[in-house]
Amino acid sequence: MTRSKPMAIAIKDIREVFSSVSIYGPMIGVPLFFAVALPFLTVYVALHAAPSIASRIAITPIANVAKSQVDSLSFMYFFAINVLGPIFLTIPIFTASVIAADSFAGEKERKTSENLLAAPITNGELLLGKILASLIPTILLTLAVFGIYGATVNFLSIREFSTAVLPTPTWLMMLASAPLLALAAIAVVVFVSAHVRGIKEAQQISTLLVLPILLIPFISILGIANLDVAFFAYVIAALCIVDTVIFYISVKDFKKEKILY
Repeated sequence: MTRSKPMAIAIKDIREVFSSVSIYGPMIGVPLFFAVALPFLTVYVALHAAPSIASRIAITPIANVAKSQVDSLSFMYFFAINVLGPIFLTIPIFTASVIAADSFAGEKERKTSENLLAAPITNGELLLGKILASLIPTILLTLAVFGIYGATVNFLSIREFSTAVLPTPTWLMMLASAPLLALAAIAVVVFVSAHVRGIKEAQQISTLLVLPILLIPFISILGIANLDVAFFAYVIAALCIVDTVIFYISVKDFKKEKILY
């Protein structure tokens, strides 16, 4: 298999996605807005309500900090990493789902499959190209959002508490799990697109992957588990297994004609 064919397919699909403001506008704009807005909310709560909240949830105290700021900074660490961190992990799922659904199921709706069927490409080349079309923008957007969020959090924490909050080992492990979450979403879309008629159905089913991610903040708040490096090591290991199983099923079920018609 030559590398040029899958990459050509990926570039074509990426251009189609980013030619429609209705697709890429919310996909990019909403995460970037929250990446800037949520740190300000975190600092406001940390400064004004942290002492009363900190006494009710399991927050690890921060050393080498003025006693008057311990609760506020501890809360900011907790909220920035344990609550907002998992929420930002929904970005690779949503982004990959939107792009993959447009790339796979969108071919059916737009009736643009004739050229692909006539092209001298194998099922493997087509599948790889469409996976790259979803994965590359997803990873770039996730890195951008995590970077902007981290920079904003650090700017505010340095201004208020004279210390940076991010990155931490847990935060980096969280970021490392993002590509695996994106691959899981893409694999689900690959499978679902062969059995549904349009983009909306493919997106709705694949975004069910978000639900387990949204449980993570509550697991931390209730003290059921610590969101540390070991926790996300288990998450990454589990995602590797899940991705392998879903991709095996999806690839086995994948046929160019089924996806495009």
